Amino acid sequence: MSPAPETSAQRNKIEMVLMAVHDILLECLDELDSKEMDLFKWHLTQGIDDFKIPKSRLENKLSFEVVGCMIENYLSDGAGKLTLLVLEKMKMMDLAKKLRKNLGHSMDTLQSKHNTEAGTSQKQERCKSGAEFVDKHRTKLISRVSLVKPIADDMKPLIGDEKYQIILKSDTTHEQMRKLLDFLTVDRLKEELYQSLKKHEKFLVEDLEHSG
Repeated sequence: MSPAPETSAQRNKIEMVLMAVHDILLECLDELDSKEMDLFKWHLTQGIDDFKIPKSRLENKLSFEVVGCMIENYLSDGAGKLTLLVLEKMKMMDLAKKLRKNLGHSMDTLQSKHNTEAGTSQKQERCKSGAEFVDKHRTKLISRVSLVKPIADDMKPLIGDEKYQIILKSDTTHEQMRKLLDFLTVDRLKEELYQSLKKHEKFLVEDLEHSG
């Protein structure tokens, strides 16, 4: 039996995202010389934030294999963030800036192909949709969101400074995200979190929305 049109469209979109991110990251790494590439792989094996790839998986690997390994381990959103973090560690700010722009442009282009103008009824459903997303993917949000601080910054006016400070004082990003979610007890706040996630963790939101 042929898949339903919506399912097929979702699968195609995921494939487009993965292909786009893979090509963008590969183009970025191709700008590194051999010593810089060795240093890049070294940072991957040492670990940054919650990202770390075993040394055995990167030895003697070419740039396209390194990109494939990052996407396999952390999907498109994580691979993009990890590459940016490593480039910043290497003080290659111009290349990091270029990569961030290319990733953002790619996602905006893909998203525009699937967006339609929202009517009044869609706007009324938006809050419910955002809240359902947060509730459904709570566990994965705790484990996979790494940019907690800018998200907490967005939420600070809504949750107050006391709760904001509690979040930032938590030891790990996982615990920070858990605290933030615990403070969001109504759908309106969850919708605001969803909008912030789309801004700061767009690749993660894309993956989760189409993961079923």
